[in-house]
Amino acid sequence: MNRLILNIQPFRQKGYAIAALLTALLIGLLSQVMTQVQASSIPTKTADSFVDAIGVATHLRYLDTAYGRYEEVIKPRLRELGVRHIRDGGKDPGMFQKMNDLARIGIKSTLVMDPRDGIFPVNVVGEVLNPTLSAVEAVEGPNEWDVHPQLNYQGQTFPTGIRSYQIDLYNAIKQNPATANLWVLMPSLAIPFNASQLGYINELDAGNMHSYAGGNLPSQDLDTKWIPLTQIVSGSNKPIVATEAGWHNAIADPAPPQPAVSEQVSAKYIPRLFLEYFNRNVRRAFVYELIDERPAPNQENNFGLLRVDGTPKPAFTALKNLIALLKDPGVEFQPQSLSYQLTGNVASVHHTVLQKRDRRFYIVLWQEVPSFDPQTKTNLTVPEQSVTLSFSNTFKSVKAYQPINSTTPVWQQSNVNQLQLAVPDHPLVIELTPA
Repeated sequence: MNRLILNIQPFRQKGYAIAALLTALLIGLLSQVMTQVQASSIPTKTADSFVDAIGVATHLRYLDTAYGRYEEVIKPRLRELGVRHIRDGGKDPGMFQKMNDLARIGIKSTLVMDPRDGIFPVNVVGEVLNPTLSAVEAVEGPNEWDVHPQLNYQGQTFPTGIRSYQIDLYNAIKQNPATANLWVLMPSLAIPFNASQLGYINELDAGNMHSYAGGNLPSQDLDTKWIPLTQIVSGSNKPIVATEAGWHNAIADPAPPQPAVSEQVSAKYIPRLFLEYFNRNVRRAFVYELIDERPAPNQENNFGLLRVDGTPKPAFTALKNLIALLKDPGVEFQPQSLSYQLTGNVASVHHTVLQKRDRRFYIVLWQEVPSFDPQTKTNLTVPEQSVTLSFSNTFKSVKAYQPINSTTPVWQQSNVNQLQLAVPDHPLVIELTPA
């Protein structure tokens, strides 16, 4: 919250001078209070539900790219990352084999259905889903037809053709007992404002957005553009999935369609993206994408969490550490509420409250501010922000982690009911062990 500033000119008369002094003192007091705002408490959710909301886009069938190194790079890095969900597309037996293989280690797939890949509602169950029933958990309507006016379904182009395809796809899947439980996602749009042309579609289980921030911070336009425009198609009562979101690191690309950010800033933005989306009840988000596809300096080949040679970028490490700290697989449970206050300079400090089955609470805090200047292509130095975290109960043990660096605590304390924290522009994880 911004400090209120009022300039009071000196008054000539003594009575007015006293009044002015009292007014100035009152304004100063109010200004001080405004910087000591109690953050709104948010509901506690399970730690594992956050981890389960994390996905990554892949291109398993792109054998002439870095994805061709499935056994030595793709599979082991996915396992190392700890992610449970990928998003892919196509109708390729080799890809199906890899999807089934990943399902055996707990990684399920959302699969794009698109006529460009020879996938039509009439053959979707027999040719695509039956070979992958153990691997597929959701399907997605055709990909970004709104910027491809030549594409058509039964002779109809966007928007009529995509509506017809989506309705036929939904009915084909839901009318077959073997696939009826699969989620059917809305077809994606490259330009969200084209949602008004597509209009409301009843035949879907969840909305879908490709909410790239365009070089900006993770929450950029989520509340004013991406979510409300997606709901034009899906309706406000259905969940939303973001099947593409993220940043590329092609700083050397002279004219990319989206501004780049540095690898170091991706390591801050990508974990924040999942937290910002989770706080808005986006059911799942898939960061685009797992690995840089080719050794080229342009945008399309530099979205990866991994470099083209398979080595981890800082964002891979940060996300891996965040997942490792918060994963808690097992049966569902009802988390307890946490009574706390967050005060101090909290204007740009966002937070998420989670709990594991062993009753440990996790409060994740971060500054939701720009960490990169797209114009100058430079990292921004963001000072840590001081806040006070107070509890109604005393916790036996408190540990703090910065997953951008490691899963080792940066500090720990005992018998705590209040903490003075310095919040950076990347996640700070506070682990609270009850007495």
